[in-house]
Amino acid sequence: MIRIGRYELGFAPLSMIIVFIVLSACAVAAAFHQARPEWPMPLPSIIIINEGMALLATLVYGIFVHFAIEIINRLRK
Repeated sequence: MIRIGRYELGFAPLSMIIVFIVLSACAVAAAFHQARPEWPMPLPSIIIINEGMALLATLVYGIFVHFAIEIINRLRK
């Protein structure tokens, strides 16, 4: 467990935070890379769509990590 202020974070929540920060940075970089003058979709809309996909990927990652940690803890007992 890692203590940040009064909060104690285990591996799963801490890794989810790190994964979301990395995916969020990648989503913004991809939005700038995808933006073209000939596309009718403005840049903020592309950023919002990419951030939504990053949030969804983080949610799925978190579910799998929590289940994996729970399975490992049950196998230890």
